[in-house]
Amino acid sequence: MLQESIKNFRQPVYRKTKRSEFTYASTIDHVCKNLYRLTVAYKNVENDEQTLRLIRDDMDNTLRRAHNYCVKERIGAHYIEKNITGKKIFEHMIPASTVRDLVLHEVITPKQACMMPTCTLSKENDQLLKDAGWNSKTPDIFNFWERYRYSFNTDNLFETYDGTAILTSEWTLDNHFDYFG
Repeated sequence: MLQESIKNFRQPVYRKTKRSEFTYASTIDHVCKNLYRLTVAYKNVENDEQTLRLIRDDMDNTLRRAHNYCVKERIGAHYIEKNITGKKIFEHMIPASTVRDLVLHEVITPKQACMMPTCTLSKENDQLLKDAGWNSKTPDIFNFWERYRYSFNTDNLFETYDGTAILTSEWTLDNHFDYFG
């Protein structure tokens, strides 16, 4: 029976989609619904650490897909280190695992999670961030520039992807969401 089913199977040909405002909005909508579904599923699990781990993994993958498609591949990053020469690093300014946990505990919405701050950083400053111990954690979620400021001098170093200069000592998550929606 399996052999006959496989013999009769025809690989579907999927229609290609062209990137547009519609595909970006559709992606965010799908990701938000999926994050909400996963949050509900997470809350319904009792005494099963492996299932909880798998749900967190699903959330991580879902968020990374949204960040890649709707941010990295669309605008590069929300923030850009000026005058980078050499290799550029796409970096989640608030570690992705923290973003996931903020959604799980309903501190932020799934839509906010899709638009959490990202940055294009030089390889050198990315290494300084790692050397300072801030690679996968942050001292202050709301003042998300702090982990950079603790690792290297950020004065006049960053701008938004569309060229707006950023004063990192004053720019908070509220400013980020006001600017990027």
